[in-house]
Amino acid sequence: ARVRAVMARQVTRHRIAGGFRPPVRVAAKSGSLVGVIRNEIGVISYPDGRRYAAAVFTRSRPGSDDAAISAAIGTATAQAVAALRNTGV
Repeated sequence: ARVRAVMARQVTRHRIAGGFRPPVRVAAKSGSLVGVIRNEIGVISYPDGRRYAAAVFTRSRPGSDDAAISAAIGTATAQAVAALRNTGV
């Protein structure tokens, strides 16, 4: 709970968090390396009490569209969590 509280204060909100809307909460930590590596881990919490851990790791060519990659991280995470929720996990 303490780590999630710290991660919930994450300034970067356009990766995993970009795939979810309130009342879903996202606590995440991002990491990047010179525009080539864009990663994020997080916990997605739903009002029904279910939580999902997610980790997305990407690698791209220098000069790639950072906004598109960040949006794809959110979209991929949202799709994976939706699939888990649909199976009752």
